[in-house]
Order: sequence, then C-alpha cells, then structure tokens
Amino acid sequence: MTNPWMIMLVGVMTVFLALAMIILFLLAFPWFFGLFKPKAHKSQMPLPEIVEKVEHPAAPREDEEELIAVLTAAVSAMRGSAPGSFAITSVKPAAHATETSGAGFNTPVWGRVERLVRK
Repeated sequence: MTNPWMIMLVGVMTVFLALAMIILFLLAFPWFFGLFKPKAHKSQMPLPEIVEKVEHPAAPREDEEELIAVLTAAVSAMRGSAPGSFAITSVKPAAHATETSGAGFNTPVWGRVERLVRK
C-alpha cells in the first residue's frame, strides 16, 4: 500500500472510527451506572443545636458611670461624631506593670518604640 490517497483515507477512517467509539462509550455511562442500585442509607441523627451564649455586660457601678461618661465624651470629641453613635461596653483596669513586658506596656517592642517616638 504505497498510494498516498489510500493511506490518507485509512488514517481519516481510523480517526473517525475512534471518535465514534469514544462517543458510544460516553453515551453508555448512564446506562452502565444505572444498573447499580444505590444503597439505602440509615436515617441520620439530627444535628445538635448550636446555641451561642451571649453574655451581657453587667450594669456599671456608680463610679464607673462617671468614667464611662468621660470616656464617651473624649472618644466622641476625637472622632468628631455624636456620642450616641458608639457604645463603651466595659471598662477594665490595665494590668499591673510587673505583669506586663516592661514599664507598664502590654504591647510588643515595636509598639513601645512607636509610642516613645510620638512623645
């Protein structure tokens, strides 16, 4: 078989035959997998309810009320906004100087350096 037209014809026929086989193979997938029946699963247990506990801050003491009022006024003056646009929910004292890492700061070294540079 030395005829170039015959070689080309056999090559094209081979390609189209291979494509037809691939198409038939892919069309047979649903039929083939439809033969297998899916297993019936047991009923699943219900999921537990996820309930988040929200702790409401306790009512401030009388001496804290004045502190909160002063802090609210200071923050609203710095931000330039109305005092009712935010809420201070709790006031906690800072940790003692011996409990933190150096001279009362509870920030990393780069934070301390930045504070000292501002002064």
